[in-house]
Amino acid sequence: MKASDRNKLTESQAKVLKTITDFIAENGFSPTAKEISEILHITQTSVFEQLSRLEKKRYITRQKGAARTIGIISQPENENPVKKISSVKLVKVPVLGTIAAGVPIFADENMESEILVDESSIGKGSFFALRVRGDSMINAGIMNGDLVIIRRQPLAENGDIIAALIDCDATLKRLSLSNGEVFLLPENEKYSPINVTCRDDFRILGKMVTTVTVM
Repeated sequence: MKASDRNKLTESQAKVLKTITDFIAENGFSPTAKEISEILHITQTSVFEQLSRLEKKRYITRQKGAARTIGIISQPENENPVKKISSVKLVKVPVLGTIAAGVPIFADENMESEILVDESSIGKGSFFALRVRGDSMINAGIMNGDLVIIRRQPLAENGDIIAALIDCDATLKRLSLSNGEVFLLPENEKYSPINVTCRDDFRILGKMVTTVTVM
C-alpha cells in the first residue's frame, strides 16, 4: 500500500477535519472535542478517535492537556488550504477544585493542578478553573465532569453564567436580575431557582467564559 493511500481520509475523518477548518475560519481558534461532537451529532469518544487518526496521518497537530490547540497541518488533495493558527499564546489556568451544578458544595481555594488554555479563547483577565459536579446546568451544555473557566470579577450582568459563593459553598448558575430581586437559575427543570436577594453570605466569584474538555 502506498503511503498516500494510508493517509487517505475516511468520510468520518474528512467531516471532522472540515468541521475544525470551518470553525477556525469563523472563530479564529480551534474547537473543543465537545463542540465538534455537538456540531456533527456524534459522541465525544468518536471525536477523540477521529482526532487521534487525523493526528497520526499528519493532518492536524494537538497539544496534550491543553484546550483549543488543534492546528491544521495539511488538507486533503483538491481542498483549498486553510490558514494555520498563528502565534498561539497558552496561559496557565489553576484548577481550584470542584463546583456544584446541582446542590452547592464547598470550593477549596487550594490549587489542584493547572491547565493550558489558548488566550484567544478566553481573553484578558485573571482566571481559574473549577470542575463541575452535578447536572443542573445540562441545558446550557455544561455536563458533569466538565472544567469551566471563570474570569475573576465581583459583578456580572443579567443572564451571565457565574460562579457564586453562598455561605462558603460555590455553585455554578445563571444570574437573574429582575424587579430588584436576585436569583441563581439552574438550566435543568429538576432544580429550583435560588433566591439570594437578601443574603449577606452571597457573592459573585466570577463569570464563566468557556468550558474545557481535557484530553
